Amino acid sequence: MSSTMLDPVAIRAKCHRFRALILGRANAGKTTVLKKVCNSTEDPEIHSPNGTKIELETVEGSASRGIHDIENQLIFKSHPGYIFHDSRGFESGSKEEADKVIEFIDSRGRGKRLAEQLHVIWYCMPTETTRPLLAAEEDFFFKSDVCGKVPVVVIFTKWDGLLTEALTAVIDESGDDDPSDEAVVQRADEMLEKNFMKKLGKADPGPAAYVRLKGPFKPSLWSPSHISQEICVNR
Repeated sequence: MSSTMLDPVAIRAKCHRFRALILGRANAGKTTVLKKVCNSTEDPEIHSPNGTKIELETVEGSASRGIHDIENQLIFKSHPGYIFHDSRGFESGSKEEADKVIEFIDSRGRGKRLAEQLHVIWYCMPTETTRPLLAAEEDFFFKSDVCGKVPVVVIFTKWDGLLTEALTAVIDESGDDDPSDEAVVQRADEMLEKNFMKKLGKADPGPAAYVRLKGPFKPSLWSPSHISQEICVNR
């Protein structure tokens, strides 16, 4: 790899648009993440792979069911410097969709111009669930080599649900009906570590970073946009 490719300034100069693939099961909060990153309340514009804008009426039927063409580009007017790609939610048995995702990632490999490459993958993972990792997600992290090709940032969503679960646990164990916020957050962090991060950490290579979306308590990590841009220019 050339020294130019390792120079953050050189990459920023060439990479005028930041390209991210956002993944995760249905209702994992992917739309919320995109709108937070782009500071927008509006839906993104949809563009074809060649840049042609697609009118919403054309895709409304499929979009309402959460079905997206991963090749299409999602661009927010408030933040045109980002290009997003989305796919259907990763659910149990969705091998066909998983195969499409892997094929797309391979097609956006480093052989392309920097602007056309996939710079990062944001994997949204809801924390208020009894099933931390679905079969399709285990295949993605443990059986594919995606994390070795593109930096994968796991974004933990639905934090309020985990806090509620942590609150119940703290009350049951301490007998205190009004525990401190710090005690609840500490327990939630412990649950996050045990149920998610410890398991994902066994993947080789594993995720490049973890992000907890800002909730009613202070966030534990940087914003997704900050982390992803730093990974983009330093990988």
